[in-house]
Amino acid sequence: MLETLYKRPSILRRHLEAPLLEEREQYLRHLAQQGSKPKPIMDTASALLFIIQELELETLRDVQLQEVLRGAARWAKRRQPNLKMGNMKDSVFHFTRIAKRWLHFLGRLKVPTRPPTPFSELLSEFAASISEQGRSAETVKTYCAQTAPFLRWLEKRHRSFGCLCLEDVDDFLAFKGLTGWNRTSVATLARTLKAFFVHAEQRGWCARGIAEGMLMPRRYKIADIPEGPNWDEVWRLLQSVPSERAADIRSRAVLFLLAIYGLRSGEVSRLRLSDVNWRQSTFVVHRSKRGGTQQFPLTHEVGDVILEYIRKARPECICGHLFTSLRIPYRPLTQQMVWEITNYWFDQVGIRCRHNGPHALRHACATHLLREGASYREIGDFLGHRNANSPRTYARVDLEALRKVGDFSLGGLQ
Repeated sequence: MLETLYKRPSILRRHLEAPLLEEREQYLRHLAQQGSKPKPIMDTASALLFIIQELELETLRDVQLQEVLRGAARWAKRRQPNLKMGNMKDSVFHFTRIAKRWLHFLGRLKVPTRPPTPFSELLSEFAASISEQGRSAETVKTYCAQTAPFLRWLEKRHRSFGCLCLEDVDDFLAFKGLTGWNRTSVATLARTLKAFFVHAEQRGWCARGIAEGMLMPRRYKIADIPEGPNWDEVWRLLQSVPSERAADIRSRAVLFLLAIYGLRSGEVSRLRLSDVNWRQSTFVVHRSKRGGTQQFPLTHEVGDVILEYIRKARPECICGHLFTSLRIPYRPLTQQMVWEITNYWFDQVGIRCRHNGPHALRHACATHLLREGASYREIGDFLGHRNANSPRTYARVDLEALRKVGDFSLGGLQ
């Protein structure tokens, strides 16, 4: 590998004579397989020489994260800032990033273990139980993420889970309400905790009656009305994203899928290259809430945008997901990154909504389908709703239609 990178004998000899030659070349070949260009690989190869020197790695061994950070600080102090590395902070980041990735690749990086989640065994059993009930992996993850903060909060008040009482649950929900959570969020949290306590009571972990005695926060229907841009704003958004930089081309493809098909952020991030059937002009979506898969026809316009992304912006890498990061190590696009893309372009175009995330485009898609004459059942099937009545919510946000009703003339009737 090194022979293909360096032609000058003196430089090549320095790399070949340094310790851990096999381990360094193994990592450099991995970067090449990931699609990295020769120049970044050469930069990494040079950095590995300094890393070996600072960490005194004559032979391969386990390295603690703190040891990497101390080595980076020593190296940055001895190195004069230049145009490539920037200041000392940039040098430390450069050293640390490459060292962590290399050692992690070799399985030799030792990071401090996180303290276990309070009552982690109970949470794990709860997760297994709701998974057996047929809930999707995303739902199980959400339930656990909402339950864990309560268990951490509870640990500070009791020594054992058996001491739990109904007042503790009420205090926790009230605490969330006082710290900025809106009524809908608290109600969603309460439903999750109620499911957890039903399971806990069945297992005998706590006293009976907690789940039944929980007072669920009242939710007002008008407060749950979704808010999204109108279809003219959506179309202006899709046409405003340029197709010059790789990041913009990727953003354009993501936004088209969110708007035209009303996909959730997780459904976009889970799309794989193999999910697109170019011969039949279809693609498969792995549903977040309902579970299973759903096949969609691939419109020419959306297909062209995706194809442009694959040809011009997507890195050549072994990652099987459709949307990936644009820099090594190439990884699937996360739900958070999908949200950031949507929020960024909402701001750029000047669209103002209560929520500038992917769900705003999902709401806009549903409202557009409703105005085009689609039935509630058709909208629900298209969006992957589990509840057939869920699409009725969008009937309340067709403001333009309501304005036409308000402008209707009664012919002078009083």
